[in-house]
Amino acid sequence: MGKIEKIGNLILWGLQGFLVFLLVFQSSFALPLAGIGHVHPLILHLPIGFGVLLLGLFAIKKQFASFEVLAEFLLLITAAFSTLTAIFGLFLAKEGGYETSALDWHQWSGVAVSFVYFVWVLLRKNLLVGASLGFIALVIAGHTGASITHGEDYLRFGEKSTEISSESFVFADIVQPILKAKCESCHNEQKSKGALKMNSIANLLKGGKHGAIWKAGDALNSHLVQRIKLPINAKEHMPPLGKAQLTPDEITILTLWVKEGASFEKKLGQFSPDFKKLVQPTELTANTKSYDFSAASASTIKSVNSPYCTVYPIAYESPALQADFYVAAKFDPKTLSDLSQVSEQLVGLQLSKMPITNESLGLVSKFSNLEKLNLNFTAVDDAGQGSLAGLNHLEQLSISGTKVGKSGVSKLLAKLPALKEIHVWSTSLSPEDLSALRKQFPKVTFDAGYIPKAETLQINPPILVNENLILRPGEKLTFKHTLRDVIFRYTVNDSIPDSLSALQTRSEINISNYTKVRILATKAGWRASNPIDVRVYKSQFIPARMDLLSKPDPKYPAAGGASLMDFVIGAREVKGVPNFTWLGFKETDLDVMATFEKSTSVHGVTLSYLEKTDADVFPPVKVEVWGGDTPSQMRLITSIKPEQPKEKSGYSPRGINIPVSSKAVKYYRIKAERLKRLPTFVDNKGKGAWLRVDELLFY
Repeated sequence: MGKIEKIGNLILWGLQGFLVFLLVFQSSFALPLAGIGHVHPLILHLPIGFGVLLLGLFAIKKQFASFEVLAEFLLLITAAFSTLTAIFGLFLAKEGGYETSALDWHQWSGVAVSFVYFVWVLLRKNLLVGASLGFIALVIAGHTGASITHGEDYLRFGEKSTEISSESFVFADIVQPILKAKCESCHNEQKSKGALKMNSIANLLKGGKHGAIWKAGDALNSHLVQRIKLPINAKEHMPPLGKAQLTPDEITILTLWVKEGASFEKKLGQFSPDFKKLVQPTELTANTKSYDFSAASASTIKSVNSPYCTVYPIAYESPALQADFYVAAKFDPKTLSDLSQVSEQLVGLQLSKMPITNESLGLVSKFSNLEKLNLNFTAVDDAGQGSLAGLNHLEQLSISGTKVGKSGVSKLLAKLPALKEIHVWSTSLSPEDLSALRKQFPKVTFDAGYIPKAETLQINPPILVNENLILRPGEKLTFKHTLRDVIFRYTVNDSIPDSLSALQTRSEINISNYTKVRILATKAGWRASNPIDVRVYKSQFIPARMDLLSKPDPKYPAAGGASLMDFVIGAREVKGVPNFTWLGFKETDLDVMATFEKSTSVHGVTLSYLEKTDADVFPPVKVEVWGGDTPSQMRLITSIKPEQPKEKSGYSPRGINIPVSSKAVKYYRIKAERLKRLPTFVDNKGKGAWLRVDELLFY
């Protein structure tokens, strides 16, 4: 032990001497290596841990025969690491961006920690006093450091989340909490990177060294919006890599807030519908309803489509379908009859202004899962309403402009238990009839406000052309429409497309990696269509082969490594039918080697996986990408930890993009670690989760 002590003392004397040198010449010395100061936050917890352990050792010293030797050793270790932490702290301070007064307090309290432990190493007397003084100095230094990093009010307890309503102040209740959580740690009174402070309205308006951080009403040319939308690996991206990142919704909120004037006083009710839907997304979640029935095949859906009838899913990856008829002169009853092939999946039917009669309602009644039915301006009347009595799931019915009267409506509503809303514009119903019906059916909303001359028809949604949503190199995402001169507006950041200013195309969208595209159709003289969501994958580089290095569960073997590059999206499971599209891992983690014919420099990797928490299928908790010129010489390129779900959910295929920054290599190895202990909100809590993957793509 004597030899170790001598070596330790020599090292400690050297470190103390170097620290004193830096303190004396701190105004003139230059950093020996760019970014070296960032070692400070990496090691600062070591002296804290050793200092606490040293003090705690005195509480149980009677249990150690060689207590003095152990205490002196811990004291030496604590002194050495506290001195190292102070040295790297001085390096970090040289990088700038900190408030001088706060930095001075933290600097000298950190030096005091180092000095206290160093003195007691020399004295080797009254170790309890030295450990106690050192601990007190650690608390002071830690507090001043935390104030710089997280702001003076970092010790906050019992904060309550604000319930958002139309009376909520958008900046105070929505925008400021985002800035506080994601921006203030680097832009506060003590630490102001780029001379920018974001902890008050006055500081926000003052801006930083580059001037104002936004231009009210001009999001595209606002410094704040430009920085948060840069690629995460870009040097000027904010928040910087390693800090908690803004979510897509948070980015959209900040962008729309600036776009709509960056007001500090306006309430939510004064903002646009797009903004209100984003922070109160009731309309967006409406299409996430789960259905028990299975999805119709793509070939079946294709067969029931016609030039004048569009059949499409109400939401991407939903089995429920909507059918829209248009151009009355081209209506073919056979097309309506053909919909029997998807009668189970059909939940919406739009027959407005079609030559529908009471006899046609017999066909409509076969669609037992209908939730919305539009019969506006058709020839149906009271006599035909009995045919609809079996539609037990019907929630919305439109019979505006028909000859259906009070008796027909009354008899119909008595037999439709799920009906919530009925549209009766331009019918024979008088105000007195409506009043009586509202009293008779208080749970049903009657809409009688139709004005024929003010009608603007809504255009149908875009039609997806691609049959496979895993795009190969050079392939683009393509849409079409049955009408001419239609412009598609779309977003790729999960926000609602603006029908006037969002990205636009007439047919094709260039996709670079896994993306959720939200797109709607627009045309002069028409109301914009409802948006549709498409999750699309893109492969830019195709390896020669993929080899599994871990063994999948026998229940989900798929085709081994080849199934990860077969360009086939994993299919829903059908009871009693083997599913060979998913690779499943229950007792092992995914480990796969991708081999290219020659060294290839990729931009990233996309892992396509399944999330179905009600069946214990969870995302990976960690994904690593390794690269090398030979399988035996691989190095870790990057590692990420995907966000985990917080509540039980149903079938949801997903993808995750993993940016890669590396030189060209021939071999890429991807490891995906499964969740070992299920959370408490699932039935099998504590057990291991399933990991299911179907594609591994390089972009």
